[in-house]
Amino acid sequence: MTLPTLLNDAQLKSEIARCESCEEKGCKDGCPANCSPADFIMSAKLFQPQDFQRAAAEIMSANPVGGICGAVCPDRFCQAKCVHKKFDRPVEIPAVQATIIAKAKALGVMPKLAAAPKNGKKVAVVGAGPAGVAAALYLAQKGYEVTVLEKGEQTGGACNLIPKHRLDPEILESDFAWALKNANIALKTGMNVEDPAALLKQGFEAVVVAIGLWSPYTLGIPGEDKAVAGLEYLKNPGKFPMKGKVAVVGGGATAVDCAVTAKRAGADQVEMFALEKLSEMPLTSKELHEVMEHGVQVTGRTKLTAIEANGSIKTAKVSLPDGAKFELKAIKDVAGSEQVRTDVQHVIVAIGARASQKKVDHKAVFYAGDCETGPSTVVEASAMGKNAAAKVDVLLAKAAAPKLDKDRPRKSFAVVPGYRKLPVSLETDFFGRKLISPVLLSAAPPSDGYEPMKKAYQAGWAGGIMKTSFDNVPIHIPADYFIAFDQQTWGNCDNVSGHPLDRVCREIGQLIKEYPDRLTAASTGGPVTGKDEHDKKGWQSNTKKLEASGVMAIEYSLSCPQGGDGTEGDIVSQNAKLTAKIIDWVLEAGQADVPKLFKLTAAVTSIAVIIKAIKEVFAKHPGKKAGVTLANTFPTLGFRDWNKRGKWDEAIVFGMSGGGVIPISYLTLASVGNLGVFVSGNGGAMDYKQVADFLALGCGNVQMCTAPMKYGYGYVSELHEGLSHLMAARGFKSVKELIGCALPSPVTGFMELTPKKRISSVVEELCMSCGNCSRCSYGAITLDANRHPTFNAEMCVGCSICTQKCFSGALRMRERTAQELAMLKES
Repeated sequence: MTLPTLLNDAQLKSEIARCESCEEKGCKDGCPANCSPADFIMSAKLFQPQDFQRAAAEIMSANPVGGICGAVCPDRFCQAKCVHKKFDRPVEIPAVQATIIAKAKALGVMPKLAAAPKNGKKVAVVGAGPAGVAAALYLAQKGYEVTVLEKGEQTGGACNLIPKHRLDPEILESDFAWALKNANIALKTGMNVEDPAALLKQGFEAVVVAIGLWSPYTLGIPGEDKAVAGLEYLKNPGKFPMKGKVAVVGGGATAVDCAVTAKRAGADQVEMFALEKLSEMPLTSKELHEVMEHGVQVTGRTKLTAIEANGSIKTAKVSLPDGAKFELKAIKDVAGSEQVRTDVQHVIVAIGARASQKKVDHKAVFYAGDCETGPSTVVEASAMGKNAAAKVDVLLAKAAAPKLDKDRPRKSFAVVPGYRKLPVSLETDFFGRKLISPVLLSAAPPSDGYEPMKKAYQAGWAGGIMKTSFDNVPIHIPADYFIAFDQQTWGNCDNVSGHPLDRVCREIGQLIKEYPDRLTAASTGGPVTGKDEHDKKGWQSNTKKLEASGVMAIEYSLSCPQGGDGTEGDIVSQNAKLTAKIIDWVLEAGQADVPKLFKLTAAVTSIAVIIKAIKEVFAKHPGKKAGVTLANTFPTLGFRDWNKRGKWDEAIVFGMSGGGVIPISYLTLASVGNLGVFVSGNGGAMDYKQVADFLALGCGNVQMCTAPMKYGYGYVSELHEGLSHLMAARGFKSVKELIGCALPSPVTGFMELTPKKRISSVVEELCMSCGNCSRCSYGAITLDANRHPTFNAEMCVGCSICTQKCFSGALRMRERTAQELAMLKES
């Protein structure tokens, strides 16, 4: 399946949803410029303008001509490494990339790079193609004064030869304009630099040569002067009208572009003559599709031997020894195979090109792009431009040598500096302790021990609550205790840590020593037997042991839903009196300067009753730092058919977590926001917007569990960047401003919702004629003769369900006309 270069919204969302955001990021490794599809796709998931800006920055910082590459990149790079390739089909990464850049441009949110302090050094870049412009941008963002000298009258280099049906000139122009204008790079056109080293005598301290390959190879056959060179033809196809039959010599991408362009320009018939067989030609699947789609004939193992004055051509067959790899030196002529073709009106020779000048051997002259390594793709040229620029930086600024891959000289790991990933600081306060962000790991598998916590801190997490542990208590952790209700909603895989409290205390001390700026907290609990003196001793003992370890905060598990059915008494925090009693024990024994959080549950009749009882206890212990964690997982039942018992599948109670419980958590937090207690939000948040929602509802910080389990510890960068850009887009200058901003009236009442009803409509060019919308429960949608929906204004109540479930994005809601509004009222 080949999707168009630019996707509509429904197609873009569909492709984004297919990305697994793999831990290994094979797609990033496959990209010569080291652009990371896994990351830019993740950035764009929520479809907000600032998300397209972040995604575009991820692309353009790695590849300054990212829009162009989205349109023309071959499928042998990032797509070849997509894990879906062997499963169904790879994610259409180039099309996603092209669409993201196009959206960022249309929305006016293309990333802006902060100007680098000038270092007083001047560098010349010869050639304004992808390699030259990538080098120029990288150097300018390193503080160099850069001048680009271009022989022609416009930027783009060989990109200008790509046919318009494959690359919209607007994409070409806007990509290069973004790179040059972002860093105020001087561009001088009409500058033919024959001796790059001479520029070193004109005030430049280094030169990057990126002049491409513009001297075409010739066949050396009689009558070749009657042919058109492929590069000349692609520069200006209109200058060479192609009628009748056209012969194109060559089997590469340039030859295909010539052949398809000629056919689209009106040639009756186009035939490619190549030494390779079609299967050997170095073409992408898209290029092969173009050949077939346009009816271009391909004659392999054939060479042109002469072009006659009367328009005829002479050809001869060639052969390759059985089993031999295709190489020019292995090709042999086939005796007696000569033919004369008399029906050819035009010949285009597109067999490659070479550099128009020899390389200069000088330590301050660097080469990049095609003129350095031979013909390459746009993305490879961009990558080599970055590498050349990094080498200049090593020479002039004594910078560290760039990371290179000796086996892949066209691979670059360099990133163009200057993009602010966090436009608004995420620094926040937790009971007087400064944290680098309000996003924490909850007490869960990702925080179960020193090693996981260390990985989390290295990835950038602000802190975490180590998985719930106990002192000298037998721990039962059942096997296979996990369920995935869907891709975003899971059932907890265990109750508590298998690690004893003594081990956890040792690991806390080690983590605090190594990462003093992170919040290293612990989770524990205690016995609930009904024997108060015994139970009190257990809760207080665990508290004192953890405080002795130097722990920065302690969370107490009063609401572990998995394993219990949710009735009162089954979960401690469903009983206000019992909850208050245990909290009183803890605060009585605990140190005032170690914050205590008490984890509650949303599985209650009224959370306000529980909070009221807790507040009364807090009031008894003034000066002690305390709050609650809310809303936690939710008790649910799941069937497992792999371990049957009795007459039906085995049913198990799980603590549901992840996206499925987010609406429950929202409502619970909204009910608590005005009650005057510190809340650490927990339960359901999977993305940065949901984190922001928790904060807006009054949470002081937000704990994550399912999200890092699904996406890995590195997901914290996406959470941080998304949150920071959302705050910037909405005018917040600090996390403090965001916290509680939805209060005191976070919920719009049912009777306050507008009764003004809109009506469904269709964008016919997007409609797939599946007929699914005709399932409308109100009977308001029927299909016309073309199987497109029509809408009955009397019956449509404006519920919008049809638009939300239309997979092609063809259905939209619009305002009713006066006549349609009257029809609804009359009905």
